[in-house]
Amino acid sequence: MVSLRSITHAARRPTLLTEAEHVRVLDEFNAAVRCPGAHGGLARLPLLLDALAEDAARSDGTRWIVDDNARLDMAALLRYCFPQPEIHVVAAEYGAAAHKRGWLRLDRALRTHDHTSLVETAEDWAETDRTLDDVVHEYGPPSAVFGDQDPRSAKTLGYAPGDRTAPLAVFHFGEAGDASSARLLAFRSGDDLFTTSIGFTPFGDALADEREREHR
Repeated sequence: MVSLRSITHAARRPTLLTEAEHVRVLDEFNAAVRCPGAHGGLARLPLLLDALAEDAARSDGTRWIVDDNARLDMAALLRYCFPQPEIHVVAAEYGAAAHKRGWLRLDRALRTHDHTSLVETAEDWAETDRTLDDVVHEYGPPSAVFGDQDPRSAKTLGYAPGDRTAPLAVFHFGEAGDASSARLLAFRSGDDLFTTSIGFTPFGDALADEREREHR
């Protein structure tokens, strides 16, 4: 899962953002993380997070670097497993990093017990094939949508409470195909290694198997 690495740097500390600039960067990040293609692509997201991190530099000169390989490792694995480039998967990882720092604005903050229930039940619930409509019916509207808003398009739904110490739980979807809405591929929650914190639906497993055969 995403982590924020702390390093000490000797360079002169940059000028802090004004309140208006801070709000502007937050606005831009929260728009870009939901729809990267309309806001400069994925490459724009770490730049915006870095600007926020620079602004939050601690008095001892230590600042937080928001980018690391954990996020990219997960995206690479999903790109290997599934036939479509999962840009929204990477965006959701940046969203999870922002949530930890209080920078992700939630469209809906789950009550703590509702989020706990989701985290505890979703992996088993997803052992049956599901669609986006099923997820929203079961768990309600998401806290954030990463990717195309069209209910038939590939995307990631994120669910989080107001407590930023609780992880962003995510549902990854592929295109709807012959289903009524986007088809659930996988559910993920927590800060453990990718292989221990994600569960694939039967449909997601089948896609991954097909992809693996193509690479042989």
